[in-house]
Amino acid sequence: MDKDKPLSSFVIGSSSLAKPQSSSPLTGITRQDIERDASREALKNSPHASKLITDEEMDASLAAMLVDWNGTDDIYVFGYGSLIWNPCMQHSGRIAGTVRGYHRRFCLWSNVYRGTPESPGLVLGLDLGGAVRGMLFRLDAKVAKRELELLWRREMFGGSYVARWLKAKTDDGDVSAIGFVINHDAKSYAGKLSDDAVVDRLATCCGRYGSGADYLAQTAASLRAAGLDDPHLDRLCDLLAARQFASKA
Repeated sequence: MDKDKPLSSFVIGSSSLAKPQSSSPLTGITRQDIERDASREALKNSPHASKLITDEEMDASLAAMLVDWNGTDDIYVFGYGSLIWNPCMQHSGRIAGTVRGYHRRFCLWSNVYRGTPESPGLVLGLDLGGAVRGMLFRLDAKVAKRELELLWRREMFGGSYVARWLKAKTDDGDVSAIGFVINHDAKSYAGKLSDDAVVDRLATCCGRYGSGADYLAQTAASLRAAGLDDPHLDRLCDLLAARQFASKA
């Protein structure tokens, strides 16, 4: 956390906050799934069971992240993928922001959400280098710890991410936010794949919460709707559409 500037001192203008909007049902994990730990349960009897993070390890990880939190300041979470369109968090608003030093990439093998252990799909992670635009979700202090406990169950159960305090630039100033950076030491790290390789997995793999193609389409559309167009994701959408068209020709 930025110790020089407490979260409560960040200026968030009401005109910048976008109220949570209801939308048509999307494929993706639900809050109920997270509460019953569905993702870990799905892997407990698989070859990947040994990689699962225990409750004690997750609690320790979250406690370490919040060691400097005073319990009264609101907390921000940086969403760059499915969190944008399916946050599953009780939040009081959101604001666009840019994080430098990382970029959005399909670099994480997915054995549950968008694939299976036998046919892994791909989902997005924050990898080193560049800059990334996303949405900052504001968690009121009174519910922040409870919501973060659920978020940890969603994002941290497999050891694929490392939670970090990230500095995000917004129209109203800098915000310190929790973000999930890819763990290069995890076996689920896919590295730098070619666009063709990414599209191949997105086009052919499907998991508990839908296909990789849906995941890409929903993320790209949500970014565009927020005015945060990602040219690389748009290119992947074009490549995927061309592949699907060719397969039907």
